[in-house]
Amino acid sequence: MKRALVTFVALFAASALAMETQVLPANTWTFDFAYLGTSLDKQWSGDGKALSLVEESRRYEPGAGLQGILRANPKAQLDVLMIQALYGITDKLTAAVYVPIVMHSRVATNLSWQPGDYQSQLGRAYSEEDFWGWASSLGQPRVPAVWEAGVRLADIVLGARYLLPQNEWMSKNHFRWSATLQVALPTGTNFDPEEAVSVGTNLWELHAAGDVEAHVSADKHFFVDEYGVFRLNLGADLYYAFFRPREYKAGHGLKNPLLNNNAFYVGDTYTVDGGDWIAGTLSIDVVPFLGPTRASIVSGGDLAKANALPGMLTLTFSYTRVQTFQSDWQSQSPLWDYDREKYWQPGSKNLVKATATVSLLRVGLPLQVYARYQSGDLIPGAYSRPANVFTAGLRLVAKFW
Repeated sequence: MKRALVTFVALFAASALAMETQVLPANTWTFDFAYLGTSLDKQWSGDGKALSLVEESRRYEPGAGLQGILRANPKAQLDVLMIQALYGITDKLTAAVYVPIVMHSRVATNLSWQPGDYQSQLGRAYSEEDFWGWASSLGQPRVPAVWEAGVRLADIVLGARYLLPQNEWMSKNHFRWSATLQVALPTGTNFDPEEAVSVGTNLWELHAAGDVEAHVSADKHFFVDEYGVFRLNLGADLYYAFFRPREYKAGHGLKNPLLNNNAFYVGDTYTVDGGDWIAGTLSIDVVPFLGPTRASIVSGGDLAKANALPGMLTLTFSYTRVQTFQSDWQSQSPLWDYDREKYWQPGSKNLVKATATVSLLRVGLPLQVYARYQSGDLIPGAYSRPANVFTAGLRLVAKFW
C-alpha cells in the first residue's frame, strides 16, 4: 500500500444557524452540541468512477518476478462531537466558535491478496500466508484488520457573520443578504506517517472546510405572516475556501519497513498544498407546522413576540457543489509528488443534505433539536472522496443580560 493517509471528507461547516443569512439578536447566545457519525469507503476518479481509497501494492521477489498484489479496500468511520457557541454582538453581527472533537476513529483495512507469478523455489505462486511470512522475515508485521484512535481535537474554527444593509425593496420583499468569514486554528493533528493507514484531524485531511473561508449568502422568504414568520425560504451561498500549505513527516519504516519507508527518497518532511475551493449552495427551508404559542420567559412575556419566533418544525434541503483546485506536493522525489497529485487534480464534489429541526421556542422552551443526513456519494464527483454524515444535535438559546 503506497498511501498511508486515508483522507476523510466530513464537511463540518454545519452552522447552528438556520438559513443562509441567519444572525442572532444582540446579547443572545446559542450553544449547539451535535454528534456526527461519518463513513467513507471510496474516492472518485476523474470520470466519476468509484475507486478504493488506497492504491494496490505490487510486491516483487528480488530477481524472480511478481509475488502478488496486496490490495486494501478500507472503510473509515469517525465519531465526532461538535460543540458550537454563537453570540449576537449586535442585531446584525454574530460571532461563532466551532470546536470539533473526534471521539473515535476507525479504519477497517479489508486486505486481500492476488497471487502473482509462478515461483520455482516454491513450485507455485505465493499465497497470502507465504507473502506475510516472507514480509515478516524482513521485519514487516502483518497489517492489522482494524486501525483505531481515541479522542483527538480537530481544527477549531472562528467565524463571524454580518447581515448586510437592506434597502426598501429588499425589506418589502423579505430579501436579505449577509457576509461570513471563518478562520481555522491549527489545533488538529496530522496522520501518523508510520502507520499503514491512519486518519488525521486537520481540515485538509478531513476535507471539511478551508483554513480561511469567505461567504456571501442570500435568503428570500415567501408566505410571510403578519409577525414576519415565513413558511418557505429559498437560500443561496457562494464561498471561496483557502487551504494553507502543510508540512508532513515522511515514513521511516519504524512500524512498516516494507509499506511505509519513503523518507529515504522523499526526505524527512514534505509539503502539501491541497488546492483551494470555489463552492455554492442552494437551499430550501419549509415550515409545515408553526405550532402553538404562549407568552413565556423566552418571549419576555409578550405573546406577539412569541408569535414571531420560528415555527415548531422546519425541513431543510440543500445541494452544494464544490470545485476543487489542483494540489501541489513538494518533496525530494518529483515522481512521488506526481503519484500523490494525480489523485487530487482539479475536481468536484456534490453534497446533498436534508435536515429536520424541531423548535420549542414558541412554547417557552429555549431549545431546538435537529437531525441531518448528508450524502456525498449520491451524485458522483471527480478527484474527491465522498463521505456520508449523520448528525443529531440540540441547541440551547440563552440571554444573560
